[in-house]
Amino acid sequence: MKSFNYASTSSIKENLTSLILGVALIVIPIVYPFGIRIGAKPILGPVPTTILMIIAGLYMLYTAYRKIRQARALSAKGGVITVDDNQVTYPIIRKGSVEQENFSIAEVSETSYDEEDGILTVALNDGKTIKFDVDFFDSLDQLKEFAALLQK
Repeated sequence: MKSFNYASTSSIKENLTSLILGVALIVIPIVYPFGIRIGAKPILGPVPTTILMIIAGLYMLYTAYRKIRQARALSAKGGVITVDDNQVTYPIIRKGSVEQENFSIAEVSETSYDEEDGILTVALNDGKTIKFDVDFFDSLDQLKEFAALLQK
């Protein structure tokens, strides 16, 4: 039996860049409004540029907030993935509560890792897909070890 910690210990630190960029995208256009030009031709004035940047900043803050909230929920419930012979038990967040689900390694039809997003996607034979975020593992090596166990 092998177990992997699937709860981030420093969720705010991991999302610090997104938090800072989100705040900057909101504050900078409010303090110093500017438009977008290409050469001498104005493309967007200061008001539309400010609105677009504020929307982008709010989206970044929202996604960082969701990741922090999920990491804290997993930490509170002791988020652990266990691989026992042919069974994998993993935590999943549904409607604010953490539940345990499982699948068999024999059911895995495909695994793929997206390096840009840091997400391991596991496709099962019944069409179900499960996504594991690298931010919730202790390290990338742990995620790779987990992925190797799924590809037996």
